[in-house]
Amino acid sequence: MKASVQVVTLWGKQAPVHSITAILITEDQSTIVTGSQEGQICLWNLSPELKISSKQILFGHTGSVTCLAKARDFEKQPYVVSAAENGEMCIWNVTCGQCIEKTILPFRHTAICYYHSSFRMTGDGWLLCCGQYNNILIIDARMLAVLHTLTSSQSSDWISCMCLVHSPRIQEDSLIAVTVAGDLQVWDLSSSVSKIQDKQTVHERESKALGCAPCQAIRFCTYTGRLLLVVFSSCWKVYDYCDFSLLWTECSPSGQCFAGGEVLAAHKLIIWTEEGRGYIYQLLNSGLSRSVQPSDGRVLKETVYPLLLCSTGVEDNQSFSYVMGFMNERKEPFYKILYAGEAAGRITLWHIPDVPVSTLDGSPKEIPIAASCTLQENFNAHSSVAGSIIDHFCGAEEGSTSTTICSSVYIPSLDKLVCGCEDGRIFIILALQAAKARLLEDNSLLKDSSSHRILSGHSSSVTSLLYLHGRSARFDPSWLVSGSQDSSVIWWDLFTGEILHHFSLQAGPVTNLLLSSENYRFKSHRIVCCMCSDHSVALLHIQERVCILHARKHLFPVKTLRWHPVENLLIVGCENDSIYIWDIETGILERHETGEVAKAILASCEDSALSVADSLLQPLEDDPCQQKNVGSRFSSSYKLGTPSNSSLIQQEIPSLPLTTVCHAQRPFTILPVKTKWENTNFHVLLFDPEKLVELLHLAHLNGLKPSHSFHSYGTLKRAKSTAEKRTLILKRNRTSGSLSPLDGQVKSTGEEQVFGESNAIGSLEQSGGIKRQKKPKSSKKIRRQSSGKINVNVTTDAAKLLLSCLLPWGVDRESDDLCVQHLGILRLLHPVSFGVVSRDNHLSLSLPGWSKANPAVLEQQRERVNLFSGKVLDLCNKYISMAQEQMGKTHRHGKSGGAMERSPTVTCLLSRICLVHRVISTPLEKTSPQKLESTRTKRKTTLSVRTINSYELSCEHIFQFPVHDSETVSLVKLISCWRDQAIEVIEAIQAVLLAEVQWSMRNLKKTLANGHGQVLVTSANASGELSKANQSEMTNNHTLLPATGESTLTPANFQEGEDAVEKRVLEELDNPDEKKPHPWMFKVCSCKVC
Repeated sequence: MKASVQVVTLWGKQAPVHSITAILITEDQSTIVTGSQEGQICLWNLSPELKISSKQILFGHTGSVTCLAKARDFEKQPYVVSAAENGEMCIWNVTCGQCIEKTILPFRHTAICYYHSSFRMTGDGWLLCCGQYNNILIIDARMLAVLHTLTSSQSSDWISCMCLVHSPRIQEDSLIAVTVAGDLQVWDLSSSVSKIQDKQTVHERESKALGCAPCQAIRFCTYTGRLLLVVFSSCWKVYDYCDFSLLWTECSPSGQCFAGGEVLAAHKLIIWTEEGRGYIYQLLNSGLSRSVQPSDGRVLKETVYPLLLCSTGVEDNQSFSYVMGFMNERKEPFYKILYAGEAAGRITLWHIPDVPVSTLDGSPKEIPIAASCTLQENFNAHSSVAGSIIDHFCGAEEGSTSTTICSSVYIPSLDKLVCGCEDGRIFIILALQAAKARLLEDNSLLKDSSSHRILSGHSSSVTSLLYLHGRSARFDPSWLVSGSQDSSVIWWDLFTGEILHHFSLQAGPVTNLLLSSENYRFKSHRIVCCMCSDHSVALLHIQERVCILHARKHLFPVKTLRWHPVENLLIVGCENDSIYIWDIETGILERHETGEVAKAILASCEDSALSVADSLLQPLEDDPCQQKNVGSRFSSSYKLGTPSNSSLIQQEIPSLPLTTVCHAQRPFTILPVKTKWENTNFHVLLFDPEKLVELLHLAHLNGLKPSHSFHSYGTLKRAKSTAEKRTLILKRNRTSGSLSPLDGQVKSTGEEQVFGESNAIGSLEQSGGIKRQKKPKSSKKIRRQSSGKINVNVTTDAAKLLLSCLLPWGVDRESDDLCVQHLGILRLLHPVSFGVVSRDNHLSLSLPGWSKANPAVLEQQRERVNLFSGKVLDLCNKYISMAQEQMGKTHRHGKSGGAMERSPTVTCLLSRICLVHRVISTPLEKTSPQKLESTRTKRKTTLSVRTINSYELSCEHIFQFPVHDSETVSLVKLISCWRDQAIEVIEAIQAVLLAEVQWSMRNLKKTLANGHGQVLVTSANASGELSKANQSEMTNNHTLLPATGESTLTPANFQEGEDAVEKRVLEELDNPDEKKPHPWMFKVCSCKVC
């Protein structure tokens, strides 16, 4: 997926399931980070008053999160590292939610410690990891590559817990770890840095058997520099760090198991249990002298004993497991916080007093809960924002309440969204119109989007959907397959609502519907595979209306399906790495294999693999030609999490609509998402601004205008035959309001061509009523192109909806009126939940109420809607100052004001979005002074006089867009300064859009006041564009696309040879000592460098 794709999330009434398995509070005590069993990371805001509110949810892991830890010096870079049970590791920026780095290692980590010694080592530090493997791994904190291993000289074993020890007195660092067998081991880190860098073997300094296991936590007392706390499940012990002599042992209360502990202060400890209860102890001196040896030769008695001071209160009737931690940061607000995360998704905080004391009678004092929150409570508090995409349809049905969406599938070619609900109904709606009705203020949108269809046939919740034509053009465009909780599968006619056949499987709930591999056909047809929660697999032959196989004997969840076409066999791979081989014709279980034999059999059928439990982010890859088995894709939802053991399945290539938007570069698509198969759906809107600009530009050059010639459902319903329906769809794709390319589906090698052009139809199913067409002889020489059409209505509406979501409303009423009346950009009902696409297509989605969590936005939220932060207004003023400075220079040279004096259009504003995103997302090292200096030194002797500005050329080379005027150069410089100041992309986009509209409003007033002719912006144009002459002029000055159509936004068209670009850039850098003042920079940037 392109990094420039803009993401907007439509949440439902129910929050995603978030079963907490790891929890962390950042060093600044303003963010709580939680990892879940479903694989998501959730970021929570923590106010100074200890109020919790959800902020973002991060999608990236495909396995359960096992541990969290900081990954940098937090004051410099707010990075956190997460590890999953399948070996995935990710580094996240908790400020913006972006994924900085990701890797997959063959290790399952259970604990991570960050280590960095500024005067002994270079780079960003190390991640010291332990888990279900021998010894301790040292991983580079920047690249996540394994650097070395800390080994044991005696016996290697798994490490259960560890901690870093820093001695201020001698400035030495050590690592203390306890193995699963209960052996304590100590490594010297300070003296081993050079050995580790040279890949030399590093053994432990000393080792001691503690005689107890398993160890839950080990902590060093930095206040005394002597005490070492070791927490076991059955007891906790205190040792002397100098000689590891035992000082005290305290057994756990009856029926409880200790889960961890921390040092509160000198001789004060806090220990917590698996049930979420904490105990605070004071260590008192026993009065025994350690120099006195017992006369009978017994072991010396302990010199300290504990006194229980306080305990933390917990809510009654809590049967969930807890993961807990303690924050004792020596920074403002100086809180000592005990925090816990439940498997039910609840976060609980206790504020530990600075001086914990017991009651007057000496009994322990109970510390109450300071704060508690769940995702669902946050959704309930913002119910008006967290609405489903079909809520207004449910309300229109005889006053019924909203229903829960359990499954969805988006059909790009029809712009339809099919939603299966908890009550068994299936809604078919116009996707873009439904999104507009959900987000925008105009009530007429509800009437415009009222043309929807409801399919009734299921008696329980619809758990899976499959649109067959979206997987293969051989199937009829009207065919839809749905599966439900009661193990029934229905084959529908999408256009008429008719039930073509009803299958009853007599199994568990249907969790997934797949299409068989392209390499396998049963009686010349591809078959539908039904995955059920009881680990069974059913194969349905749609055309013959029969279940040809129902495999029921799998003991573990199904992981993959593979086919042996020659022998007509189905190979089912399970999560325990065993396989079951079924004869499809007879339904007999041929073999059951495990171990190496099973792996060999799966490898022999690699070409027909239908993966059900691998990576979930595969459809976001950039190159569709590298995808295999395009037909073997998830049916209804893009599942970003990992189901529990009782659930089935995830698939490597889950969603075809997403594949088309990324690969065919669709301007708009809807991505259905759910974290587990039994969870509810929410929807993510994906906009491609660059593609929107290109299509609007092509529409203008081709003279296309929006039209409303699409056939309605009523026309399709009245069609008498399948061939007539297909003819209507073909006609619909050839209306005057559509343009090529990119509405059809881009096929991989071996896939059928989609209908729509002369050579678009391969061979279609005979049962569909369509005659087979012969393939042209020259088809191999013809360049494969997408054959569909893009509707100008959809493109224009998508562009306006994107701008409605990005603009901050309520800041300037006159600017709002300009957008509504002249551009057709409607006002938002509520703040939208933005999203960010980061490294490896990881998604970061803002949760409902994100604006309430931002104090700067909270003060202005009553009147202003969708203002991301208070920085937006400051950045907007700097942008306008730059525009005024630039216009003054232009007028002094006797030139026109250029694009700044023109009124904006939808295309113009989208072009600005593209430019801002490219500059902000460009890595800093590409434009760093060090890189420019090295470039100058490298080619200093080859300089020649150039008439072209070197900065403009460097912009073309680095940012991958053409620079035509000084205005764009100034804008690039300004946005580059924002990037250096860690301004988020959405903040920069909102600032630029607001400034463009406000500046145009000023020019419009001047034009009216001076009585100059016709106003450029007219409300007569329904699409919000300028007249033909004005728009042509605007395109040359104000967009990223040149008017000639010879250039596009693809980076390849702007690539230049590295040597040629370096020569041009060096012209300006030839005299580095010469000062070149930039008076405009002082107005827009406060840094000393500028």
